[in-house]
Amino acid sequence: MVRLLVCGALNWDVTCFVDHLPVPGEEVTVKDILRVSGGTGGNIAIAAARILGLKQVALVAALGDDDIAQRQLGLLDAGGVVTAGIQILPGEESGQAYIFVDRNGQNVIASGLGANTKLQSQHLNHPAVERLLQECQGIVLSDPPSDVVAELIIQAKLRGIPVLLDPGILLEQGWEAIQRLAERADILFLNEAEAGVLFGSAELDVGWQRLRESGFRNHIVFKLGARGAAIVEVATGTVTEIPALPLRELGLSAVNTVGCGDGFVGVFAAYQVLGVSLPESLIMASAAAGINATRPETRGSPDRATLEEVVQRSQRLGFAVQERKLSNHY
Repeated sequence: MVRLLVCGALNWDVTCFVDHLPVPGEEVTVKDILRVSGGTGGNIAIAAARILGLKQVALVAALGDDDIAQRQLGLLDAGGVVTAGIQILPGEESGQAYIFVDRNGQNVIASGLGANTKLQSQHLNHPAVERLLQECQGIVLSDPPSDVVAELIIQAKLRGIPVLLDPGILLEQGWEAIQRLAERADILFLNEAEAGVLFGSAELDVGWQRLRESGFRNHIVFKLGARGAAIVEVATGTVTEIPALPLRELGLSAVNTVGCGDGFVGVFAAYQVLGVSLPESLIMASAAAGINATRPETRGSPDRATLEEVVQRSQRLGFAVQERKLSNHY
């Protein structure tokens, strides 16, 4: 039985590794090219499946009627993800992403969304999707079209299913446009860049103040990259923080940060379905993102046994959560 339902993008990633990211007008030499399956929805689903097990995670998404679609379905199936909720759209091209990664693992991404933008709320009436909604114990929404987000939130609330929202490109519409959706999600995820765009700063105090002033009251998870991660309970201003995984002390180094945020969300959601506390889910998600960064592939999130072993070693190095209250002034 499927325990977690993910709805989000599927892309075919073309990743180019370079010494440094080009500035406008500059040509750089590509050292290596990696062509792999990606997209936030697919990445999150695979990361969660590595924690929950085979056929415990399903993906609702859209693909074009092309060769990329068949490769995507094969890879998802091999990764243990249930694909019955994925729609193949005739005449459309599957989503693709073009990524540059520098020697420090930093990246820039340009996405051709293709069929991802054509997923419609009517697709949720498909018998396979309705069955998945009846079975699942949690839903992750990662930048599908806003009408699909709205309908899935309605369906989740009718069934008492927790919703985790990672809005991604939906944030291009601005906070006011997605606030009503975000308020109905149990947990909202934002990365540093998104927080900076929405609130003018990635600092937790600023984001908390803006969210509180707007009437937002649910939990928000900030993915802070090299600074770790944090959960903010907006109603009380309580923040639970975890530092980044101590890679150097573990004998590891970052090579590619693409997909780390998706791995974070997938692992966080998986542990929530397992009934783990928010702080413990934060620990596991942050560690998974750190491990992902040490691997060249986009979907480098670890399996459960590997993850929990790394967390155990890291806790002896100070990898632990701390709680504090946010300031009323900024």
